[in-house]
Amino acid sequence: MADYYNTFPRNSKSGSGRRHSLSSSESSIARPLLTHDSDDSESYFYNSETYPISRSRTAGSTNGHRYQYPYWKVDEDEEETEALRLFRTTSTYVTYNAFLFDQAGESAEYLPDVGFRPWLAAIGGFSAQFCSFGYMNVIGVFQTYYENNQLAGYSPSTISWIGSIQTFILAMGGLFAGRMCDMYGPRWLTIPGTILLTVGVCTTAVCTEYYQFILAQGVCSALGASLLFYATTAAVTTWFSVHRGLAFGVAASGASFGGITLPFLFDSVVNRSGFEAAVFSVGALLFLFAAITAAVTTMRIAPSGRQPYRFVHFYLKPYLDPVFALVTLSLTLTYLGLFVPFAFIASHALASGLSITSAFRLVAYLNAGSFAGRLFSGIASDYIGKFSVFCLVSLMSGLVAFPCWFFAIDEARIIIVSIAYGFASGGVLAMYPALVAQISPVTEIGTRLGSLSAAIAFGALASLPIAGALVGAGGEENGAQAFGKMQIYAGVVMMAGAGMAVLSKARATRGNLFAKE
Repeated sequence: MADYYNTFPRNSKSGSGRRHSLSSSESSIARPLLTHDSDDSESYFYNSETYPISRSRTAGSTNGHRYQYPYWKVDEDEEETEALRLFRTTSTYVTYNAFLFDQAGESAEYLPDVGFRPWLAAIGGFSAQFCSFGYMNVIGVFQTYYENNQLAGYSPSTISWIGSIQTFILAMGGLFAGRMCDMYGPRWLTIPGTILLTVGVCTTAVCTEYYQFILAQGVCSALGASLLFYATTAAVTTWFSVHRGLAFGVAASGASFGGITLPFLFDSVVNRSGFEAAVFSVGALLFLFAAITAAVTTMRIAPSGRQPYRFVHFYLKPYLDPVFALVTLSLTLTYLGLFVPFAFIASHALASGLSITSAFRLVAYLNAGSFAGRLFSGIASDYIGKFSVFCLVSLMSGLVAFPCWFFAIDEARIIIVSIAYGFASGGVLAMYPALVAQISPVTEIGTRLGSLSAAIAFGALASLPIAGALVGAGGEENGAQAFGKMQIYAGVVMMAGAGMAVLSKARATRGNLFAKE
């Protein structure tokens, strides 16, 4: 370990234009966690154990005192100060290797949380999520329209494959998009993503056959949205440290803004000018936000450059970390039910006696709640911890789906359920990238997001067809009662995901469920 510590590259490659070298005196201030006054590195670092890292790693002192060795380490004969105790109990736990990777980025010219560049990246994330999950969040509008128009001859389960494949491609795209972003930077993804998304949405407008909707909406537009989402998620992560939760909340609120705006745009245009004009209008708005994403998104650290493709090392090795594996399992279970209300709440409302206009508005209400949930969870996670918030919103999502949605049989209660579920599910979608960033090396966040997304994509792929098959599965239920089994299914799988989230926090904090993590 001592040799590895001494040979670790502390300065960036010359000529990148975005980094600078630090002198030995400057380095001890800018990088205090890597300095110590002992020749015995083994006494301070153990590769198999975890240590807390400060959320703000650019300060050179704690409580006015300078520490010449890793300052979470206290000698046996030294009394721990209040400042050190607070630091130790309110910081993020990662492995020592991850800590070294994270600190390697601190020699960048632009420090995290400083200046306007980080918030430009957050704006890029907002625009990208408007185009990706914002477009995904209105699958209920398309599901309901297809059931009553172009695809009226197909069952709800068959039609739901369009949205299910769309969700699957959006998640699975991270398997290569995340790694490409780590190697080449976000611009290589945002420009092709803008083109693919625009082409996919515009061709959806002229589709008439089932397979055409699958290819245009389910594959092409989803692939473009995936490139935009993963590029900006990795970029935002590199720009923020102290306010990372808030930054992800701001970025994730773009999805809710899209979910509020797009249903009203679609409904107003389709009633006046028809389906084709409505979808073209949606495509024009998505192109505008995608272009903003491509223009403003940058990364704080230089891309790593082309590297040999090693599938096991890049995508399977992270699962040796039990915390990462448990988080992945939690999200896979959650994704089995997370998008079910988005897809079927409008159909359920129609079956409950609401008008089609009121049913479409429910999607907007759901996304209004999601907007508040994403911002609130992002802000709260900076104070009480990302694991804590993730566990709470996952459990709330399951409880709102069942029993709350199950017993919502009139318009007032359905609206309340829509807003409440939007709040909870918005928190889940805002927190999981921040959670992955917290437990991952900074130079591998894009890759790890891709690895996790490839796993949860299969949950997303199966969720809507299972839910559609459960609608009226008994054969005797009519109206809103036909959705009962689907509502129970969605609630149970999301509560199971919340249980796994609690286990992941317990593993990360060594059993301290009340830790700020």
